[in-house]
Amino acid sequence: MRVKLAGNRVAIYAVLAVLALVCAFAPTPYSLILPGRALDLGDVVSLAGLTPQAHLYLTDVRFATRVTPLELLSAFTPGVRVIRTDDVLPRGFSPAQYDDIERDAMSESQTIAAAVAERAAGYHVPAPRSRVLILSFSARSDAARVLRPLDVVVSINGTPVATGARLAEVMRGIKAGAVVTVVVVRRGSRRTARVKTGLYGGRTVLGTYLTTVVDAPRLPVAVRYNLPHVAGSSGGLMFALEIYRSLKRDPLPAALRIAGTGTIAYDGTVGPIEGAAQKIAAARAADATLFLVPAENYAEVKDTPGIHVVPVASFGQALKAVASATIPQ
Repeated sequence: MRVKLAGNRVAIYAVLAVLALVCAFAPTPYSLILPGRALDLGDVVSLAGLTPQAHLYLTDVRFATRVTPLELLSAFTPGVRVIRTDDVLPRGFSPAQYDDIERDAMSESQTIAAAVAERAAGYHVPAPRSRVLILSFSARSDAARVLRPLDVVVSINGTPVATGARLAEVMRGIKAGAVVTVVVVRRGSRRTARVKTGLYGGRTVLGTYLTTVVDAPRLPVAVRYNLPHVAGSSGGLMFALEIYRSLKRDPLPAALRIAGTGTIAYDGTVGPIEGAAQKIAAARAADATLFLVPAENYAEVKDTPGIHVVPVASFGQALKAVASATIPQ
């Protein structure tokens, strides 16, 4: 009897040990978006002979992909969001390949930000040629049925799209689930496809991962960036603000700390981002007093306490928000 009981205990302990190992090491189909940092752009952006004129902060997020069941417990921590890995990592891409895509997006956003800022500051910057390239497809995407990676998107329902921001603008006028006509160029040949749209984050989407390929413009003022461990395109708005205010040599009160996020297009349109709640958490941790957020993400963070949140849809609106910002009393 005692031998049998001891044997049962060994089996139970073995099962518990296996379960512990599974919880500690087995990946799940989920990922975490966590608050990142608020980076002073005065330490990141440099223009020859010019000094930073304001405390402007770029906010980012941290991604933990395919987390274990044990790591999923951190979802109960304030500011942490759980998402399916398939919703953030393009199908068929490894995390390393996705990081390469995000680094390219960062480089592109920096080029666009400099062009927008210098044009707004009065410099002549010709609009460069651009095109929208399909990289991959999200899980359960209908687009994967008829489109291919490296297709160049020409138009949606007859409306030309030359940038990701313009494509997003066109999609805003389409109801999720509707079928759209997409014209692409594939290996030099124009093709037409019918694609059923989907819904993601409250927005109508094609179910594709895209990048805007831009012929680099010739900038009147050279801009350098020192940001080795941040990727993605969501810093475009704050880069542009930092460059603009340095060019105009228009200082803000030293006690005013402005943070924000948002993509930016060559026409100055500010586009939506992922992780608004996590980015505003990073801004608050850095004692920012004002947070600029794309208008499409405003509902996610409008009630955040302890910081003034301003929605912006264009670079012009962002400039006005910064110019009218005051130090909280």
